[in-house]
This record gives sequence, structure tokens and C-alpha cells, in this order.
Amino acid sequence: MTFKNSDIDAVITALGKHGRGSLNPSEQQLRALLSSDLGGPLQFINMLSFHDIAQYDEDNKAEVSGEDAYNRYGAVAIQHVMERGGKLFTLNSVEQTLIGADDDWHQIIIVQYPNVEAFIDMLRTPTYQAALHHRDAGLKKTKLLVSRPLLP
Repeated sequence: MTFKNSDIDAVITALGKHGRGSLNPSEQQLRALLSSDLGGPLQFINMLSFHDIAQYDEDNKAEVSGEDAYNRYGAVAIQHVMERGGKLFTLNSVEQTLIGADDDWHQIIIVQYPNVEAFIDMLRTPTYQAALHHRDAGLKKTKLLVSRPLLP
């Protein structure tokens, strides 16, 4: 499927209302994903580092861990993933960095989507967007890699 510029702009605008820039794809990254015609299935590898205490805005003074805040978001997100034919492929805690710099990752989550359209459809859903403040409060940093399974 080819996305129109208006579709891309709408997603960029919606994401721009949530979180720090480092928690969302840049406009350039999102435009590259939407113009790449990757097909599917695709696995999105989420590397997560949590705040010790969730960083909610002043209207929400919840005293929960960053991980707990993220899990509130995750419960909503995974429901949307499954509604679009995707699945939670794996959820792992990071126990140790063995090779390379220790980047302080706490969890790795791999979510499989049937295609890019399913991922974008989820991003545009109001109930998904409403849960993003939990993600934003919980995450210290994140990295999201788009990958394709090579083995059946």
C-alpha cells in the first residue's frame, strides 16, 4: 500500500502530541518506513529502559515504577496489535550486556505485525494514542528496530 502525504502527516502530527522526541520516530524515519513498501510479516524489536519512578506530568501524580507505567501502555498496545493480526513474539528481561557498551536496557519486546499498514493503523487509533502517556511516563529511553524474519 502506498501512503499519501496527508496520511503520513496525520501520523506525524498525532505522535508529536505525545512524549519526548526520542520516544517517537523522527519524521524522516517514519516517512522512510511508509515509503519503503516492506511487505510482511515484520518484527519490531523494542529495546526498553525504564525510569525508576514514572515521570507523569503534573496532572497525574501516580507513584509507580517506570516499568509499571509502561505495562499500563503495553496492555493496551498488545490488544491493538492482536486486533490487527499481529502477535507478541517475545518479552524478555535483559540480564546482562555481554558484548558492547552497557546501554542500560531493561527489557526487549518483539512484536510481529502482518505488515506496515497494521502498525500505522494502530498508531492512528484514539484508544492507542490515549495510552501513550503511560509509555512516555515509564520510558527513560527506547530503540525500535524493524526486522524481517529469515527463518520459517
